[in-house]
Amino acid sequence: MKDAAELIMIDPVDAILAVHRCSGAWITLNATGLANRIYATADVVLRVAADHPEAVPDARTESVAAPVVREAGIRTPRLLVFDDSRTLIDRPFSIWERIRGETLGSAGLDAGQRTKVWCEVGQEVAKLHSRVRACPDPHGYLDSPGYELNLGPTVARLVDVAAASREFAREISRFLDELAPPVSRADHERCFVHNDLHDMNVMCTQAGALLALIDWGDAGWGDPALDFAGVPLDMVSAAFEGYGFTNRIRLGVFPKRALSGRSYTRRWSMRSVSPADRFP
Repeated sequence: MKDAAELIMIDPVDAILAVHRCSGAWITLNATGLANRIYATADVVLRVAADHPEAVPDARTESVAAPVVREAGIRTPRLLVFDDSRTLIDRPFSIWERIRGETLGSAGLDAGQRTKVWCEVGQEVAKLHSRVRACPDPHGYLDSPGYELNLGPTVARLVDVAAASREFAREISRFLDELAPPVSRADHERCFVHNDLHDMNVMCTQAGALLALIDWGDAGWGDPALDFAGVPLDMVSAAFEGYGFTNRIRLGVFPKRALSGRSYTRRWSMRSVSPADRFP
């Protein structure tokens, strides 16, 4: 990972902020993902697309999604600038209002506080699914959220790199086969989804109040259950409670079964094959 001095050599932060009349001293923030290099003043956050295959597509996706979502009343930072002109730097960049808080994954909250935050996240997800009915996308920047149903190769790779035993892999394969019917059943409503909700894309206060959902780089139209796929397993009930009983029909005829099946399949489709990510 590049240190702060190397990043300053890469990104003309002063020039970008000056052109867009963002004043004040700035600092480098630690990125929680791989798609952006991040800087901040007291009032704004500058995100520059990194050298990662998904970085540019993600930047373009959230430039389309975030303004629509915010207009619908979902708590997310205001997008102030999106620049894909390549005049100041040969990467797209965006400038956002700065939300003063912590990511939920780094806030160190206790179980009760986390439960409250995830319940509030569920409420925001319900608003997202019910209020966003259109999202103009003339250049086709939105993602195409979905599931990878053929997970056999993923399970095999985990065995190959010694991240899972053969016995464990067989159990997972049997379980995935059992989940296939509720996952593939198309009885759910098609909604606008964040598609990457996890505890590093949720911002909150140190007291445990939800501030914003961030990082809309995977957003698009799809199965609403996708927005529960990255919720920690011990917090799914809290998020589901916040989502509300009347909204659950969007998840299909058997919402709890569909939610658990789709969420589990989604988790496995994104499973790391790093040897450090080991299973019994």
